[in-house]
Amino acid sequence: MSDKLPPHDELAEASVIASAISDADALAKVIRLRRDHFYLLAHQTLLTALKQMASERQPVDSVTLRGRLNDSGKLQECGGDAYLQKILNELPSVANLPAWLERVEQKYEMRRVLQICTDVGQRIMANNAPVDDLKFSVQSDLAMAFGGTGGLPDIVDSARFMSQPQVIPPELIKGILHQGSKLGLGGSSKSFKTWGLLDLALSVAHGLKWMGLETTLGKVLFVNFEIAANMWQRRIEAVLNTKGIKLKPDAIHLWNLRGCAADFHTLIPKIIQCTMDEQYSLIVLDPLYKIYGGADENSAGDVAELLNSIERMTVETGAAVAYGCHFAKGNAATKEAIDRISGSGVFARDPDSLLIFTRHEEEDAFSVEPILRNFPQMDKFVVRWNYPLFEKAEDLNPEDLKQPLGRKKEHDPRTFLASISDTSETNPISISEWSKLAGIPRKTLADYLPQMRAKGWVKTVGEGTTSKQHITLEGKNLLLGGNDSCP
Repeated sequence: MSDKLPPHDELAEASVIASAISDADALAKVIRLRRDHFYLLAHQTLLTALKQMASERQPVDSVTLRGRLNDSGKLQECGGDAYLQKILNELPSVANLPAWLERVEQKYEMRRVLQICTDVGQRIMANNAPVDDLKFSVQSDLAMAFGGTGGLPDIVDSARFMSQPQVIPPELIKGILHQGSKLGLGGSSKSFKTWGLLDLALSVAHGLKWMGLETTLGKVLFVNFEIAANMWQRRIEAVLNTKGIKLKPDAIHLWNLRGCAADFHTLIPKIIQCTMDEQYSLIVLDPLYKIYGGADENSAGDVAELLNSIERMTVETGAAVAYGCHFAKGNAATKEAIDRISGSGVFARDPDSLLIFTRHEEEDAFSVEPILRNFPQMDKFVVRWNYPLFEKAEDLNPEDLKQPLGRKKEHDPRTFLASISDTSETNPISISEWSKLAGIPRKTLADYLPQMRAKGWVKTVGEGTTSKQHITLEGKNLLLGGNDSCP
C-alpha cells in the first residue's frame, strides 16, 4: 500500500492562515472556510481560534492569537511561537490570497473525491452492496463533493445576502419559464405532449412564438427516449414545415436514446456530464416515465428523488428542463388542476412552472392553466390541436371543459340571443364573431343554431362560409318574456 499523503499544499495553507492574522479583509474571507479545508492539524487549530475570535469581535493579530492558543492549551498543537513567527515572516503578500484560497479548496475537493472512492472501494471488497447502489452512491457523493458546508451552500447573513444582487436569468417563455427552472406539461394520454415539447424546443432554438407565447432564443437539447429515429425525423420535418423554419446549425441538438433509457440514477449524471460545457438554455426530457427505473410514481420519496436529480441538472448546466406529466385515469375536469397529475402529488408541486392541458368541450381543443412559482399568475387560455401544432384559440372559453358522457352542459339560447340583440338584416354577424360575444365555443353555438333557426328566432343572410346571422322579431320577443319555450 502506498504511504503517500493525501492531496494537500502546506505552503498554501500556511499562507492563507498568515494572511488572516495580518489583514482584517483577509480574515473575513478565510473564516468562511471549515476545518476540513485544511489538511494539517496545526492549520485546522489556528483556523478554529481565528473563527472564535472573529465571532467574539476580538482584535486579531499575532499577539492576541498567541494568547488565545496559550490559554486554551493549543499553542504547541500549532507548532508554538516558532511556527507562528515562521509563517508570518515568510508571507510574500496578502494580495496573493485568492490564489492560495483556490489552491486550498482544490486540494480539499481532491481529498473528498479520494475519500468517496476509498469508501466505495471498501464496500466493493466487502461485497455487501448491489452494483446499482454503488453507482448511485458514487454519482451522488461526487456531485455533492463540490458544494459548501457538508456539500451544501454556506449559511449566510441576510444583510450580506441582500447586499449582493442576484442576476435574474432570461425568460425562455415570457411570463412562464426562466432559464434554469423546471417546466412540467401535464395532460391526459394522447394529448400531444411530445408534439408540444418538440414545438417548444424548435421555437426556443429559433426565437419564435410557442402557442402564441413569446420565447427567447437559446440553444436546446431534446433527449428523446421513445420515438424511433425514422418517425422522429418525420415529426421534426412536419413541425419545421408548418412553422416555416429552416434549421440553423448548432441551434438544437438531438439525443436519440430509444432503447437506451436507463434508471435516472444512472442516466441523469451522464446527461449532466455530457451537457456541462454546451451552454444549453433548454433541455427537454421526453417521456419522463422512461427513466423511472424501479421508482414508484406513487411514492413521494421516489418521485422527490427523481425530481431532485432533475433540479441538480438545472443547477449544474444552467439550462431550464422541460418534461411531460400524464394525468391519472378518469375525467380530469372534476378535479383541481394541480391534482390531475398521476402519481405522487410531488409531480405537480415540484416544477417551478406547470402547464395543465385539460380537454375542452370542443373536439381537439385543450384548456391550458398555468401554475407558476416565480411569475404572477397568468389567465387560463385555450389551444386547438391543428396537426402538427397547438394554436391559441381566442374564441374559446377555457372554463368549458369536456364533461363526462351523459352530462353534457346545457345552454339557454336566450343568452346567445341577448349577445346579438342589436343585429339586423342590414347588420348581421358571423358565427365566429357571435361565439366571441357570447363567450362560448363556435362548435357549441353551431350545435344550437339549427334549433334557433327552426323557432324563427334567428335568420341567416347569405350562403356557405360567407353567411351571417341576425336576430328576428320573434327572437326579440323571446328576450322580452315571450311564451315560446326553449329547447
